[in-house]
Amino acid sequence: MKKDVFIETSRVQAFREAASVVADTVKGQPGFMLAWGIAGRGKTVCAKEYAVRTASLYIRAYEDWTPRAMLARICQELNGMQPGTVERAKAVIEEELDRSSRTILLDEADRITIKNIEHLRDIHDTTGAPIILIGEPSLYGKLNPHRRLSQRVTRVVEFGPVVAEDVVIFGVKACGLKVDPEASMMLVKRSEGSFRLLYHLMRDLEIIAKSNGTTAITPDLVGMIPDRRITPKPEKEKP
Repeated sequence: MKKDVFIETSRVQAFREAASVVADTVKGQPGFMLAWGIAGRGKTVCAKEYAVRTASLYIRAYEDWTPRAMLARICQELNGMQPGTVERAKAVIEEELDRSSRTILLDEADRITIKNIEHLRDIHDTTGAPIILIGEPSLYGKLNPHRRLSQRVTRVVEFGPVVAEDVVIFGVKACGLKVDPEASMMLVKRSEGSFRLLYHLMRDLEIIAKSNGTTAITPDLVGMIPDRRITPKPEKEKP
């Protein structure tokens, strides 16, 4: 399997289009974006690729982050500084973004508090820098009750489950395998909608295909993939 293969799915295209819209927002106008979906749907890979391609700022949130810790991390990415106070950190960030505006992508944003997001709102309002929040479905519900935040979200992208087209593209680009329609539907079901699980399934399938001297993936070959799911062992009956 080829390493670092990036699959151009419909969700990736929707993410890029939405991100380009908020990136072009005039200063003073709302420019928040929300990208959400359950784990394994490709949000992080998409966000990192976009950040590298556009010189945006990609940051992964940490559990129980204080505002100072979050803002210091943003400062570190911008200019290597780690100010000791919230006020100083925000001042440095605003100065840097006023000098050269960049989009800020905050991954796993569902793990941070509303207070932290309010600090990002301040930065956005002051500098016009677009803010892209990426996380699991709870992020959408977290923002919705807070009008000052929810009304600044102008674009929302949902990362849905793997579809048959994704399987076919992944097979060709990452493994050099041609997956037939019925086999692709079987892989969609086996992956449970997760790109993360699909990766492991395709890696197993690549080995199976090679041992069978073929690059054409049929339902029979898919049926040969071992089931690696962890199932609980039945409890022994007490005498």
